[in-house]
Amino acid sequence: MRLLAAVVTALTLANPLHALEGYGAIGGDYALPHAGSSDMLISVLGGVTTADAPLAFGAEAEFGLALGASSDFNTRRLRGVARYDFGTVTAFGAAGVDQFVYDNVTDIGLSLGLGGEFDLQGNMALRGEFIRSFIRDGDTENTTTTRLGLVYRF
Repeated sequence: MRLLAAVVTALTLANPLHALEGYGAIGGDYALPHAGSSDMLISVLGGVTTADAPLAFGAEAEFGLALGASSDFNTRRLRGVARYDFGTVTAFGAAGVDQFVYDNVTDIGLSLGLGGEFDLQGNMALRGEFIRSFIRDGDTENTTTTRLGLVYRF
């Protein structure tokens, strides 16, 4: 995790600070561990990318909070992000470290994400994403998460 954080920081800060673009988002997540159960979460995330168009690199951090008594875990992610701007639509891929937190236990894994954002009015965009988490340390099953959210760029 330290190596990933160092690489993401180096890539993000390689450009002058005036060339960085920040964003925040809120999303609804449907997580499906392969043990058969499912969980609903609300995720809050923030990130920063280089402003170089059309290809940009950056980092984002997120926190997912379980909704309802039937949800088993909360999530935390730190990811490196690569984005390609096609105009109204931006495609992105992400890779990083996941933590699944439940009952005072933290399981750690790696994740890969693939998604897109559709520009709405002003600085708003609609985000859709698929995230695959591979648990390396703990009892949580490998998990596939589908996310739909709203992004605000500043």
